[in-house]
Amino acid sequence: MWHNGLIVKLINYQFPDYLIKIIQRFLSNRKYQVKINQVLSSVGNIQAGTPQGSSLNPTLYNIFNTDFSRNDKVLNCLFADDSSILTQGSIIKFIIKTLQSQLDGIEYWCNKWKVAINTDKT
Repeated sequence: MWHNGLIVKLINYQFPDYLIKIIQRFLSNRKYQVKINQVLSSVGNIQAGTPQGSSLNPTLYNIFNTDFSRNDKVLNCLFADDSSILTQGSIIKFIIKTLQSQLDGIEYWCNKWKVAINTDKT
């Protein structure tokens, strides 16, 4: 989850300023460091994602995905970093066209909100 994108959405959804500031502080100034064997990497800044195990994560996830691409012929199944889209029909050309249209919308949304798609798992 792109932190600045989430803050933009909170502002657009007219969340109270004090709540936006609390969430911004919750997500900002987080660091990481990797240890392999006995060697530590340099410290890096975390620009995306939420702290693992936080009870606030599901709510922030739902807020971030509120404007996810929708299509009345396709069911979006979203959970954490997993997603599926489903449709049904008896005409294969209709199914392909419907799914492709939804995939195009998802691609646009992901590019706009800096969400990476793991094509190896697609």
